[in-house]
Amino acid sequence: MSRINTRGCLSLLLLSFVLVGCTDESIAFDEPVLSLADSTAGFLGYHTESAKWTLCGNCHGDEQMTWATSRHSGAWATLQASGSATSSCEDCHTVTERGNVLTDAVGYSLVPDAAFQDVQCESCHGPGVGHLATPEATKPLASILAGTSLTNGCGECHGAAGNPSVVDWGESHHASPSLYAAGRSDCAECHEGKAALRDKFGEMADFLEASDTTTLVPITCAVCHDPHGSDNDHQLRASITTGSTNHLCVKCHNRIATPPSERGPHAAQGPLVLGQNVGWIPPNFDTNLATTTTHGLVAKNEGLCVSCHVVAIEDDPADIHSTGHNFQAVSCLDADGAPTDGPCTDSERDYRACVASGCHATESDALDRYEWLGETLNELLDQIWFDKIENGRIDAADEGLLPQVVALGNSNDLDLTDETVTVAEGALWNAQLAHTADRPWFGEGEVFGGEFSAHRSSGGGVHNGYLLRRLLIASIEALVDEYGLTAAPGLDP
Repeated sequence: MSRINTRGCLSLLLLSFVLVGCTDESIAFDEPVLSLADSTAGFLGYHTESAKWTLCGNCHGDEQMTWATSRHSGAWATLQASGSATSSCEDCHTVTERGNVLTDAVGYSLVPDAAFQDVQCESCHGPGVGHLATPEATKPLASILAGTSLTNGCGECHGAAGNPSVVDWGESHHASPSLYAAGRSDCAECHEGKAALRDKFGEMADFLEASDTTTLVPITCAVCHDPHGSDNDHQLRASITTGSTNHLCVKCHNRIATPPSERGPHAAQGPLVLGQNVGWIPPNFDTNLATTTTHGLVAKNEGLCVSCHVVAIEDDPADIHSTGHNFQAVSCLDADGAPTDGPCTDSERDYRACVASGCHATESDALDRYEWLGETLNELLDQIWFDKIENGRIDAADEGLLPQVVALGNSNDLDLTDETVTVAEGALWNAQLAHTADRPWFGEGEVFGGEFSAHRSSGGGVHNGYLLRRLLIASIEALVDEYGLTAAPGLDP
């Protein structure tokens, strides 16, 4: 539908610009179109609603074409088909003051016209009239910040009671201040939103915070989701159903997975789940055996990371709505049944996703498996090192094989600063890779005066318990053979 609006000279200016000044990648006009901008606080809206073609799209053709296939472009139809459409929902399914810098009523809030239905360009970028008149002088940039307290950004709509994605995100590590990124470019690409967009996803588009060198942006919604749309589900910037390092989550959760490193494994969750290029391979390790389990196989677990880490909970009687964007697998639940940070016991966690994915017959089956994996890893980890003195340092007086190596007195066996990977260093690496919350000393410790650290990558064994058990057993055997040590009784390879 095209429309004629004869109010004011501004509309004539807009018309002349659209028809004359911007022709690349635009659609042909079958009749003159005048904007509603003069009566809607400078918002332009659709040129042709039936084709979902915005006035902005006449110049920004690439973005227009991608956006037209996105969920944002179908926001109005989605609301109408929901069975619960009310007028109070409309300001998040149309072009209004929600999502952009303005706070007073604009767009559909002033003129409830079909030209402003759906979440269009101006929903995030703000009014386009100034940019249309003077493109170089006025650039309505969108913000990539997120937060329910902000009057701009995704949180104004995706922080509502019925869709609390930003509320959930705010409880996640993704929303934590990006302290690691300060002054460290090698960390920033995964710990700071602007750097992650540029380095991990090749996104060079301009946005409000792009040129701000003083503000650290968390890993916000726009880092993983492209507001303009994409070829992936949920407008994600990369696939979540590929068993490779191109997986959305693995792009960052794939920092250091193999030795040598002064510190230890960091963000090795992705390679571990996929069973690819991870861990130290002991000399007696059977590389002919499979290296992954059902959790890491797309054919068995199509959602991979997402199957466990983005679990929505809807409980209308209890009025609980969680989108899973806290990214907690087997979450602790509060007294009302809503996800919480905990702490809680394993039996108090939520295992519904394990059953919904089709992997486990019952929640109790998933719980039993989870506890068995953790206990098995702990028993093997204790064979390598148990911090008996509780000082976070591998001492000769501690229990396990690495303390016996320390007792031999050759610091080169555990010198993490060189490029040579000894058997002792490799065994320590695999223990760091496998360590659980019950064995925190593998995450932060010291040996022969040198410090080491490691992210917890095993997920209590769930990320690939099969491979971790094999690596630990082979590491124990290699330690015994290399240094002539005595393993603790009870080890059954």
